[in-house]
Amino acid sequence: MINKLAIQLREMQELSEKWEHKNPRISAESVGWHLLHNLQVINGMIAGLAASDPSTYSPKASFTKWLILLTKRIPRGKAKAPKSAMPKQIDKVELDAALDRASLSILNLLNQSANQFFTHPMFGDLNTRLTKRFLWIHTEHHLKIVRDMLADHNPEVTQ
Repeated sequence: MINKLAIQLREMQELSEKWEHKNPRISAESVGWHLLHNLQVINGMIAGLAASDPSTYSPKASFTKWLILLTKRIPRGKAKAPKSAMPKQIDKVELDAALDRASLSILNLLNQSANQFFTHPMFGDLNTRLTKRFLWIHTEHHLKIVRDMLADHNPEVTQ
């Protein structure tokens, strides 16, 4: 799963050049917003995982969690990001810094024990394996949005 995240991170690095692109037909937010939001999630979840005490891991059953992890899809427009994962300022310098931090964060996943965990606001505790899986699914969700934004050639789109 770490290899899949690394591949997604490389794609985000390439897409970061189009950080200012907007396409209101697909999303109210810019490419940069989607990338920075996703990077904040990666960096925040992995930091939370690393700081956790495995002896207090307490998973919670959730149909929504099960469905998302099984189907590997997050439906568009159904969830709202917590304030802590909402980009306040979007610029290329911040985006590049977040990309650099994410590279290190993803490598840090190699050092986590099985029951290190991140407490997700909707899904409760996700152990290391489930955190990796969720990060891959979440990243793919935002990459699909960005790909759609860039592929839709509507004349109203700003470059």
